[in-house]
Amino acid sequence: MSLILIVVAIGLVMQLSEIENYNFKDKELKDETQAIGKSASALFVNNPKLVCELTDYRDENKVLSYISNCIPEWAVATADCGGSITACKTWDKYGKNHRAFKPVLKEFLGLPANYSCYIKVTGGKADSSDALLLSDCELSPPAIAKNVYGIDLNVMIHNEINPGTGKTITVGKNELEACIKGDTANCFMYPATIKFLVWKND
Repeated sequence: MSLILIVVAIGLVMQLSEIENYNFKDKELKDETQAIGKSASALFVNNPKLVCELTDYRDENKVLSYISNCIPEWAVATADCGGSITACKTWDKYGKNHRAFKPVLKEFLGLPANYSCYIKVTGGKADSSDALLLSDCELSPPAIAKNVYGIDLNVMIHNEINPGTGKTITVGKNELEACIKGDTANCFMYPATIKFLVWKND
């Protein structure tokens, strides 16, 4: 009888140990996803490779600074960067001159190769339709992912298209001043919400 009780006790201890180990690994993955997600969301609205460029009104190619929480809309034909979405995603990455947009690439968000993301923009244009962002994030949210980091980012989407270059990435100093003063006739930054999700691929 004692032997049976000892065997049962050992079995229970081993089972509890496995449960504890599983819970520890699950918490570790959750903490890792939270940390990577928070870092990616901060980069989304602050990385110079992603946000609007403040330029001199006399020369839009002269960047004075970068505007946090201002995201340029993608408003250019794929023909301008090689005729395909794939070519467009690498256009800014490799520093082409006179680029017309800034793709939201996972590497600019600091995401490891085994992580994915999802972006949904609500608002951002004068006619209240959703703004367009070129991205290599997934087209739909995860169906099975266990640990997902999610946040709603409040941003301004810049969607003035320069007729000469097709650019939406630059905000002239005069336009920024107009936006600060509430001059809607000369401000082309519109409030939007970006639902941003990050998860680790299984």
